[in-house]
Formats: sequence, structure tokens, C-alpha cells
Amino acid sequence: MTERKKEKGAVRDGGFALLLVLWTLGFLALIGTQTLATGRSSVRLGERTFQRVRLETLADAAITSELFGLSTGQTRPAPQWHGGPDESDTKIMVRSQADRNRVNPGLAGQPLLAAVFAAAGLPADQSRTLSAAIFAWRTPGVAVSGGLSVAGGKMCRPTGALFHTFDDLAAVPGMTPSVLHSLKPHLSFSQIQLPDLSSNDPLVRQALTRSGVSNSPDQKQDDDSIEDETLVSVDAVAAHGAWRVSRHAEVIILPDARPVPWRVVRWDTMTRDMEPLRVADHA
Repeated sequence: MTERKKEKGAVRDGGFALLLVLWTLGFLALIGTQTLATGRSSVRLGERTFQRVRLETLADAAITSELFGLSTGQTRPAPQWHGGPDESDTKIMVRSQADRNRVNPGLAGQPLLAAVFAAAGLPADQSRTLSAAIFAWRTPGVAVSGGLSVAGGKMCRPTGALFHTFDDLAAVPGMTPSVLHSLKPHLSFSQIQLPDLSSNDPLVRQALTRSGVSNSPDQKQDDDSIEDETLVSVDAVAAHGAWRVSRHAEVIILPDARPVPWRVVRWDTMTRDMEPLRVADHA
């Protein structure tokens, strides 16, 4: 009887030991699988990061080359896509444009601002009031009797500071979110010249004609040459295989400045992630 109990106990112990071994092997297999998957993911991420940095560097080089040609007068702004510096295994395309299409609310006078607001659909009285508020808001020393009223009966005092963002412009009394949304496509805070009738924005052309500003000598169309300080936007696309990175730069060309004849206003990556190349769709 005692020997039979011992045999049953040995069988139970052996079965438990076998089950423990199987559990251990399964756990080790799971760890190995997870480690292998993590390693593969890290390799893919490393390769993707390397390609992204490489393509961004090549795109930046294309932008710099384009800016050098524009600042030295060797080339003119070309809004059509054209080939950038040669790379054996990478396709590089670049385009540039002198930004004279929009209205800078920090530079434009009241007549042009009022005309822009009216062209955007605002009533004439609201356009005049809002343009006067913007002019007072940005101009140091302008006396505004009693301040400027806003919603709720509160009064705001002009800051005398230029506008740098749409958030700055939104602080002006009377600038509602809906009005600001309708104006955004037609405004620029970095453009340093007034637009002219060659603007590709129909609303801006309409505002220029309505305000009469386009009749002044500095509003005539030109040949896109860059002889004075001019805001220029440059886009570059670098593609390797099935992937691309798009870079965008906005700079002020300073033809007489040395050693770098431009000042960067904006320079960033336009694509959130690398994606298939479709440059032909934008040509």
C-alpha cells in the first residue's frame, strides 16, 4: 500500500515538473518572439530615420542652391517644378516664387485693408471700422479716444506692436473668428512689399483696384526680378525609391548682405511623414 502511494506521488511530481518545463519553454519562446519583433521594428525605424534625415539634408541643399542663384541674379523665381542638384539615386525637384500676392496687415494702409475686408464680404461700415482698428492697434502713439470697445463692454488699448501671427491679429477688437478665417488665405505677416496686380489672388487684385492703391508707381507689374529686399518662398522635394520628403522655406532676399544674402523667416518640413512621390501632380 505504501509503495503504491509512493508511485502515485512520483507520477504527480513528474507531471507537475513536465508542466513547469512546458510553461517555462512557452514563456521563453514568447520572450524570444517579442525580442525578435522589437529588434526588427528598431531596424526599420533606424533605416527610416536615416533616410528621412538624408532626404531632408538633400532638400535643404536644393533650397540653398536655389536661393544662391536668386540672390546673385543668376536665376529668377520659377514657380514650376524643375530639377535640383544631381544625385545618382535620389530625385530632387525645386520651385520658387517671389511672394507679392497677399496683404501684410502690418504694412498696408487703411484704404487697402478696408478694400480687402469688403472684398471678403464684410459690410462697408464694418470694413472701415476694422481697418481703422488694425491701423490704430499697430501704430505707436496713435490716440484712440476711450480705447477700443470689445464684446462685453470692455475696453482695450492699442499695443503699438506689429502683427506676427493670426493670434496677434485676433486680439484686435472686432476681429471675430469667422472674419479671421475668411481673411487667412489673403494675408501674410512676412511679406515686406505691397502686392500688385500680378497677384495670383483674385480677392487681392479686386481689393487693389477698389482701393486705388494699384495706381501708385510701386504697384505696377514687374518681371519677377529681385533687386531689392523681397520675400521668396522655395519648396523642394527629395525622393528616394518610393518615399519623399518635402521642405518649405520662406526667406527675405537681401542682395547686398554678406556673407549670407538672405534672412530666414520660415524653414520646415511640410510632410508629417515620408510618403510616395507625386511631384507630377503639382507641376
